[in-house]
Amino acid sequence: MEVLEIKPVRNKEIIVYLVKISNIKSKPNANVNLFEFLSRINVNFATIDLENENLRSFNKSTLAKILEQYKIPYYTVDIPEYAMGYLMTEIIGREDQVNELTEEFLSMRNKESIKGLNLKSWIDFLKEEIDEKKLFLQLKLRPEWIVKKILDIIRSKNNNEITFVHFAQDNIFNETMNLLKDLDIKVKVYDHKKENFNLNLIINEEELEQWKY
Repeated sequence: MEVLEIKPVRNKEIIVYLVKISNIKSKPNANVNLFEFLSRINVNFATIDLENENLRSFNKSTLAKILEQYKIPYYTVDIPEYAMGYLMTEIIGREDQVNELTEEFLSMRNKESIKGLNLKSWIDFLKEEIDEKKLFLQLKLRPEWIVKKILDIIRSKNNNEITFVHFAQDNIFNETMNLLKDLDIKVKVYDHKKENFNLNLIINEEELEQWKY
């Protein structure tokens, strides 16, 4: 069982091009732009955050075919199930508790009584706790594990200079970018809308917010 440990990779010069998966899937001419993009850079490998997508389904996708055409090895990265296990157990336990208490609350004749109001407050508290745990899992723990998996791949390569592409999900794009930057990895963001296919180096999160994807 792996331990979540994120440490910089030493003695390697690393560049990552970050691409939002949603831009590739939903934008007109996105695949044409991606072809042009990949033809202009020398990439050692690609990593893909599939989130809930099935690997077998992805292997049949246009993106997979593009990577194969350019002979770019690709790896899927995600949080291991066992790492989610303890949190999901807590979340499911709280959700079961909320369902039981909600059923009890709905069966009460006087919901405005002290007991009813206290019960409602407890239900609301548990719901907030569930939401916080889900957000922590999806927006904090998951990107940390994804970056950890990326670092493992980088360490497995003998190259002193590594350039790779990471296809990221929108909801953790910023967090993934910041984690990579904190590890002294040069981060560049792929802008699918630039007609001249410029690759732009993002300096900070404030600058990123000015971009319109």
